[in-house]
Amino acid sequence: MGRGRVAGVAMAALGVATCLIVLAMKMREESTEGTDELLLKVDLESHDPYSAPANLYLWWGPSTNHRFTGSGEHIRHLLHMGIIEGGEWRDPMFLGNNGVATFRSQRFRKISETCCSTIVIPPMEWDFPVYNTHKMIGQRIRNFVANGNMLVLTGGILSIEFINSYFFYTIEPADGNYSPGPYRRLEDVPDCMRVAPEVLPQKGISVTAVKKDSLPSGTEVLWGTPRSSPVFMIKFCEAQSPDEGMPPVKVLPRDCPLAEKDGRPCSCGYIMYIGYNYQEQYPTRWDKVLRGAVEIMNPVWQEPAGGLKGNKKVFIPGTPPCLQKGEKKFDWPKSGAYSKDMKDLDDVSLKHVEPVHHESGNVAARGRDETAKDTLAMQKVSGKLTQEKQEINELQTQVQDLKHVHAQSQPRQQASRTQTLSQRSKDNEPSLSELRQKALKILREVKQKERADRPAAARKAASLAPQSESAETQTLVRVVTSLAKDVSKINHKVDKLADSEKKAVKVLPAQPSDKEEKEIKTMQKEMQKYKSKARSLEQELNYEQSVPMPEYTQAEEDHTTPLFAKGSRSCGTLCKLKQLVKKTRRNISKELEAAIH
Repeated sequence: MGRGRVAGVAMAALGVATCLIVLAMKMREESTEGTDELLLKVDLESHDPYSAPANLYLWWGPSTNHRFTGSGEHIRHLLHMGIIEGGEWRDPMFLGNNGVATFRSQRFRKISETCCSTIVIPPMEWDFPVYNTHKMIGQRIRNFVANGNMLVLTGGILSIEFINSYFFYTIEPADGNYSPGPYRRLEDVPDCMRVAPEVLPQKGISVTAVKKDSLPSGTEVLWGTPRSSPVFMIKFCEAQSPDEGMPPVKVLPRDCPLAEKDGRPCSCGYIMYIGYNYQEQYPTRWDKVLRGAVEIMNPVWQEPAGGLKGNKKVFIPGTPPCLQKGEKKFDWPKSGAYSKDMKDLDDVSLKHVEPVHHESGNVAARGRDETAKDTLAMQKVSGKLTQEKQEINELQTQVQDLKHVHAQSQPRQQASRTQTLSQRSKDNEPSLSELRQKALKILREVKQKERADRPAAARKAASLAPQSESAETQTLVRVVTSLAKDVSKINHKVDKLADSEKKAVKVLPAQPSDKEEKEIKTMQKEMQKYKSKARSLEQELNYEQSVPMPEYTQAEEDHTTPLFAKGSRSCGTLCKLKQLVKKTRRNISKELEAAIH
């Protein structure tokens, strides 16, 4: 009986434990059901399949690595181009397939004469295309870009050498051919590039960055560090040659208005450089950079449904909050595309683009960002430039005055010495005339006294015997005679001095010495150099250029660094301008001190 009770209790306890375990498992399933469902939705989120733009060409020439692990194969797979035929990848948009020389082909000649296409060149691993840069093929490569097209180069040193050779630039790799990164995205990038990550890493030695200081005028830095950039875009322009019958010539974007005035309008395109070698066979952050680059010339590009992700708002030490541009939506204000509904398709190559305010308020005007903050900053810079120009002109006037004063110092001293001498002679003139009158008076008194004291006979005897005269009379005669001689000498000197005063004083200007002439010429050269630097900086700050295209036009970026350097260690345009003004003041003050002493 006791054993039966124990068995019953044990069975009851086992049943209760089983119920508790089942209840706990059900509660756990209910608690994780929402999380599992959410994760499943994220993994299976629907999205449109990627397809390359219709105006995209892929370089598939002999320099491309076509192997399974090659960089060219990775880029082909990334852009979803090509179909397998005859044991190789083929596509109508491949350039250089089947052993056809790409740049010498008739197809590339036709493409170079039209607008709005993009050619992607994978890293050049097998060879380097070598042509005479001044003859037909080299000119055709430049014409392709200048006709409103885009050339996207990937890789490293060979891509930089290709740009320098065929487009006549002097871009230099970063010091030691290595930049550790990370590379942060700038705020004013094209909208289609905002799909890429905000920060790009350096993967071993796969990324080749270039020096920012070596980038040419009209460059837009997209990702970079304070001193280097692995992703940038160069605006390349050409205009008709002034020599009739000659091929087009390269023109800097900032010189396009002058060429337009001469009747030679510019035509511009872009060169994109992505410094990643794409040898990694796994998805990386750099994949979205390439996909965004090929969409710049896509006429039917649309913003993703989820919107574009802006830069995170990060507090930068040393930068005031009003100068931080995080979480602000830009529509590529410095070198982006004007959409068709924002700007007419007439000749807008050299027109200033005004901001267009849409009803939705979400799309900003393409071109420069005309917000109040940027306008105020430009006004301040322009005012400072005007003020510094006035100071430089005043200092130049002081230098010229100092030069004239030094040249006239000696003639003025001679003139003052002559005036003093003539004044002294005038002061002495009355005393000499009085002395003359006194001498004549004494002579008359002596003669009258002799006539009164002596009769005529005595005078005759005196003439025969002069030795009988008294000693007093002889002494008086000698004194009067010597006095008369002195008076005559003084009269002669006074007359001579008076004649010299009446003559016109001819003062020859003192010629500066050779050393002084060299110093003056050096100062003038320095002044011209500083004025030309200030003038060029003003042109770069105030210049704006657009490019005509069928669907959209490109605005020019006038400097490779931001205006206020974005709070980084590098010095922006305004900072460089301040340094130049300080240096100018110091040099001019030194020259003035040297000239005075």
